Amino acid sequence: MILTCVPTLMTAQFQVRPGGKLRPLGQDTLCFGYDLRRGDTLQYYVQAQDSVIIENGQKFAKVRTEMIRVVCDSTTSNGRMFLTYTLTSASELNILGKDTTVRTTHPWIGRRQFMSIDRLGHRADEGADNDTLAGASPGGTFQPMLLPIIDTACGPQNKTWLTIDTVILVENAIPYPVLVQQNFWRVLDKVDTLGRRAAQLQYTQTGTGFVSLRSRDLTIETTSIIAGYGRLTFDKSLNLLLHQFATTENKFTMNVPGGITAKGVRMTTENIILAELNSPTKGRRWKAPSRKNR
Repeated sequence: MILTCVPTLMTAQFQVRPGGKLRPLGQDTLCFGYDLRRGDTLQYYVQAQDSVIIENGQKFAKVRTEMIRVVCDSTTSNGRMFLTYTLTSASELNILGKDTTVRTTHPWIGRRQFMSIDRLGHRADEGADNDTLAGASPGGTFQPMLLPIIDTACGPQNKTWLTIDTVILVENAIPYPVLVQQNFWRVLDKVDTLGRRAAQLQYTQTGTGFVSLRSRDLTIETTSIIAGYGRLTFDKSLNLLLHQFATTENKFTMNVPGGITAKGVRMTTENIILAELNSPTKGRRWKAPSRKNR
């Protein structure tokens, strides 16, 4: 199967309207990147909402809270970082019509995924602790990436660039979903948040995803058309992702044996917040202020 990106939505969002003007580049050059050191442990707190509409009219929604641990196991001399992802806790409020249920456990909790990234987030060496045991994260197969691929390290305010990547999303499901994505980036501004000096950039995303689940008696193939938006806040001294707001629309088509096809749309919105950084280096240790005090 050949996967291709659909840039129409992205192009439309960044076109200059007739009579409009291009945004001038700002005077300040801002830099972004991932700088994890061996032994660093990052705890990310996720607040998310999902809504799903199936073609037959079925609708449901859920509100999620999660903790994701990212450990830097080792680094190389050329700056590549080897990481382990683990979902350490997850709770859901599921809403189906007037019925609500609460779920405080999930099969994805405790499962480990591995990858290496460079300073700009380009991936390699993807894998999992058990790639024969099928499963999916609470956020689904194509939820926003925790550490997006930004591709460009520095730029003046309002600078834009385009990235095209094929990404194996080992952290989202087994079998591994594959996403061919195209992101349009823009440098934003300097900010102060959580008591930290930071810099922001944003992206608009389009892409096509595919995942196939095969067993002895059953094959289910799902194709997705993805449209998304995200805003990233990078800590300027630690060079780590401090916060991300991300939203995606996933229009999916599921094919099952017997010629049955199901279509639907999944909308996901997430706030991803760095809650704590533990490090062998004392000066790098940091903990976010209590959410009760914000």
